[in-house]
Amino acid sequence: MESLGERLAGELRRRIIMGELAAGTRLVEEELAESFRVSRGPVRDAIKILRAEGLVAGTGRNVATRSLTAADIDELMALRESFELLAVERAIAAGRADLARDLDAALADMDAAVADRSSTDFTAADIRFHSAFFDAAGLTRLGVLWNQFRPTIEGLLYASGKRMDDLAPSAREHRDLAGLIAAGKVAEVKVELHRHLQTTCSRLQSAVPPPPLQKENDS
Repeated sequence: MESLGERLAGELRRRIIMGELAAGTRLVEEELAESFRVSRGPVRDAIKILRAEGLVAGTGRNVATRSLTAADIDELMALRESFELLAVERAIAAGRADLARDLDAALADMDAAVADRSSTDFTAADIRFHSAFFDAAGLTRLGVLWNQFRPTIEGLLYASGKRMDDLAPSAREHRDLAGLIAAGKVAEVKVELHRHLQTTCSRLQSAVPPPPLQKENDS
């Protein structure tokens, strides 16, 4: 179960990624505590989480939001790909039956989300699909790394999903990938996963609001 600080971090993360909290917005503990009707403890926990994710900077009363740039997303997705390629290779080698079960369950949820045109439900299923690689790989430290980046990736997927008119193509990509995994075709899985994540990276970059233009000095 998520702590109050984690839930608060989730809401602030969503607002930052969606552009509802512009870059440079100050996050004052007292104001946030009053706004969300919580004590300052969960607010401090939330800010600590967001700082670790690179979504806020500064300390004390100088904590402010920062926007994710295209370079940030490129770095995040490059790290994700390196982790995920290792995870899926180890997961296939382990041959665990629960991997196929978890992928099938995520695919069923994706199909339901497509039918309901629910980008929120689709994003949740998408994350469960890819998380299954790390669960089946059995590498504790790799799982820790994935869990560190997963909330930001999920927020970005949510933002980009809101702009997608048709979720079906993405569902098909995941189904094709699951088929290759079931067949144990490691080399083909890696090629398809690389292509899929590159496409996702481009989609995420286009979904993030551009940083505000800086005014030129009048000097």
